[in-house]
Amino acid sequence: MRRFFFLLLLGAWGWAQPGEPGVLERCQGVFQALHLQFAYAERVASQRFLLRVVLGTGEASLTRLTVNIDLRPVPLGLEDIAVVALERPVQDAVRLRNRLAQRLEGVPQSLSLGNWYVAAPTGYRCFLTYQGRVVGVLLLGQNLEPIPNPRWRAVYQRSAVRFPPELR
Repeated sequence: MRRFFFLLLLGAWGWAQPGEPGVLERCQGVFQALHLQFAYAERVASQRFLLRVVLGTGEASLTRLTVNIDLRPVPLGLEDIAVVALERPVQDAVRLRNRLAQRLEGVPQSLSLGNWYVAAPTGYRCFLTYQGRVVGVLLLGQNLEPIPNPRWRAVYQRSAVRFPPELR
């Protein structure tokens, strides 16, 4: 919960800052190009798995969301109370993959881009929202180019449950 309030405080601070030319426009351009890249179940405890959805452009993985069992994005900082999507990942894999194939394509369309950003030492943080709550962060460097996170692809490769089953 403390993390959520910290993000809220940072968001308000960034929003109140004088706008730097082109930051929100660049965030909007990258946001509009986002598409579903892959999803996977990530083990966070012994029998606890969270479903992660990664959005990006081209081969670059740019933002990650956590979704509930109903495949709705979970606000940042509240992932610990997300409804567990999997209790037995291997047994639930086929059932979950079928649901993912039907419902995940709509996730990017259900998101919005916040109308604020936060300046950070490494660049800028733009916020993805779902029903008015922050669910993801899009990072831009000082040059306004998106900063990818290749670690998510590595976690996807190790996951027992992933969609699509293999990346192209």
